[in-house]
Amino acid sequence: MIIGVDVGAYVTKGVIMKGRSIIKSISTPTEDPIESTSRTIKILLENTGAKDAVSIVAVTGGGSRRLGEKIGDISVVKVDELQAIGIGGLTLAEKLEGLIVNVGTGTAMVAAYNEGRRVTHVGGTGVGGGTLLGLSERMLGIRRFEELEAAAGKGRAERVDLTVRDIVGGPIGIVPAEATASNFGRLCAEATVEDVAAGLFNMVCQVIGVLGAMAAKAYRLEDGVIVTGGLPRSRLAAGIIEETMSLFGINPVIPKDCEYCTAVGAARSLRILSSNRMDV
Repeated sequence: MIIGVDVGAYVTKGVIMKGRSIIKSISTPTEDPIESTSRTIKILLENTGAKDAVSIVAVTGGGSRRLGEKIGDISVVKVDELQAIGIGGLTLAEKLEGLIVNVGTGTAMVAAYNEGRRVTHVGGTGVGGGTLLGLSERMLGIRRFEELEAAAGKGRAERVDLTVRDIVGGPIGIVPAEATASNFGRLCAEATVEDVAAGLFNMVCQVIGVLGAMAAKAYRLEDGVIVTGGLPRSRLAAGIIEETMSLFGINPVIPKDCEYCTAVGAARSLRILSSNRMDV
């Protein structure tokens, strides 16, 4: 069994794996990277029967750079984050190659081939879950994601957004009439908190969907788009991303445990890359 830990800016996520299967997973707030990683490992080892079977942990994420060569008696191996995203996405989706759109605080896109032995950083955007929460706090005074999602589920984005039909009277090119032409282009004083919340979800998730679709076409990976990260755990967010990509003929996979993509990739990298040189 192997432990993988993703030490993020706000959340530390860890998994203990046997082969391709997740035995246990945990997410905890990142306070101090060393303490958060130690706590994550301790929790993963509890009640799994792996305490004496694990001698190494694979770590990735921004906070991992502050870790030393050992945590207690366990050796630490640092894994490039882009490599971990590629391997993790393919592992969760059970694919050999694909475009992984990893949506966390921002969004990173990685083209991965041969189970993640070769990855290419496609790019990304600063638009992600952090954008959604930041704008929500500023515009609505809502700080908790669950509260924002609940409000958005009761709102109507068409009350704040302009559609293609509103502007040109019908569909244009490959874009249907009901597609968004301008996020918040209709915003007025009569819009409710719920409508604005729905508009925020629309804007963030549509940007991610469009960029992911365009990247997939550029890399000819239209049949292998995998959406991972914390934001797609939300059914509302996942639905908007899927709907947006479908406008371009793409049906993405959003795997179970998508939020643990990078931690899974770190753990799996020890096996996948054991006889391969990293190529990022």
